[in-house]
Amino acid sequence: MRHARPKTADQNLDTGVLVLGAGLAGLRAAIAAKEAAPTLRVTLVSPRARPAGSSFANRNNALGLQAPTPEQADAFVAEALALAAPGLARPPLVRTLAEDAPACLEFLLGLGLGFRREPDGSLRLFPGCFSTVPRAVVFDGLAQAHAAFLHRARALGVEVVHGFEALGLAQQEPGGRIAGARLCALRGGPQGRPGLAVRARAVVAALGGPAPLFARRICGPGGSGLGYGLLAGAGARLVNTAFLQWFWVEAASLAFVNPGELAWPENLAPLARARLRHCPTAFGLPDAALDLALIARQGPWGVVRAEHRERGPLKLVLAAHAGNGGALIDIQGRTSVAGLQACGECASGMHGANRLGGAMVLAALVYGARAGRAAAEEAAGCADVPWPDMHAEPGPEETGSGPEGLLRRLRHGLQRFALPGTNTDSPARRAFLARLTAIAADAETGRRERLLARSALAVLEGPETGALARASGGQRA
Repeated sequence: MRHARPKTADQNLDTGVLVLGAGLAGLRAAIAAKEAAPTLRVTLVSPRARPAGSSFANRNNALGLQAPTPEQADAFVAEALALAAPGLARPPLVRTLAEDAPACLEFLLGLGLGFRREPDGSLRLFPGCFSTVPRAVVFDGLAQAHAAFLHRARALGVEVVHGFEALGLAQQEPGGRIAGARLCALRGGPQGRPGLAVRARAVVAALGGPAPLFARRICGPGGSGLGYGLLAGAGARLVNTAFLQWFWVEAASLAFVNPGELAWPENLAPLARARLRHCPTAFGLPDAALDLALIARQGPWGVVRAEHRERGPLKLVLAAHAGNGGALIDIQGRTSVAGLQACGECASGMHGANRLGGAMVLAALVYGARAGRAAAEEAAGCADVPWPDMHAEPGPEETGSGPEGLLRRLRHGLQRFALPGTNTDSPARRAFLARLTAIAADAETGRRERLLARSALAVLEGPETGALARASGGQRA
């Protein structure tokens, strides 16, 4: 049975697998889906043609990958699970990372990426953050890596659509199967195409993380921070959303500074030595006391004055880098919602509150590939789905420019109330939460504003809060 296309001002697109996001995880998912089902239409939606996000546009121009060998798998799993508390990590998901790591490394080597090597030509191994075991590899040249991924995807026949981002995951009915997505053109995107109504038999969310929602951030450019809101609006179960990776950086240059390098009283010297083993802040570890002490000393605009043991006085700020939370997935990348897979920084369960350095890149590759294959299998066996109801055409506030006023206020509020140790109750925090809750639940508010508010609520109070549940229930984006 053929279903009539919706009558909207948007253009319409009918595909088998829709991948939302063209970072490392999204590209890997699109490649895997097309390899699994060569005759299936696979569409990859990218907000920008150039590399963007933390995977292909980070300030270091390099990525590290945890690459445990089969002999190292047990130790890798034990280390990763030991870092999870107080967050949630599921052992089967962590074990899958270890089992698929050799194949992921082989895939990257096949793309000809610029790995760092020893004089004899072997891969140089590094210990990742939170570990002393040298089992991580590093490749440089992220623009070239992005081009290699994109070339592989296009060579397989993946359709790449630039200039759009998702503002809604469409469902056949509230709480039902995902049937597509509503896409909006970004400013400067395709002319005359305000949006796309997409029908898809399976959707892979590779939407990135929450760091763009913060005033101080060192994530890659181009992220929207809307991923948690989109997933919550579709009814996906979220976990670990309150846990982000934070880095101390110099206020002017944004250069990393490890708190273990600062001058501390003698009684804190053991914690300082422990802190040198990892650059990001940690949750639940004893050396987190150093980070909390610095946060308590924040002055105007979040600046902390500190004394470096070798370099003297510094002005530091705490910047958001990446999230450890997202939709809880199974070992095939499936979320709790039918027809919806997730991978990359908007998926979770393979690490908890903290993660090993290089484990996010591994997770993006492992679960990008698995989510893509699962989506292809699901789409190939799926009966024709109806065109989703995309409602009215995008309003002026939804064309890509975004409610900048709300975003500025939201960034200021999250920087004030969502840093580690700052979630204590106060009248100002309650007022901020109440405002976000009202925006998130108001059907008359613009889609982007609702998504921003829902994403912020997930970060502020975690996924199980009544505020987020009330805002998402019955108000699908």
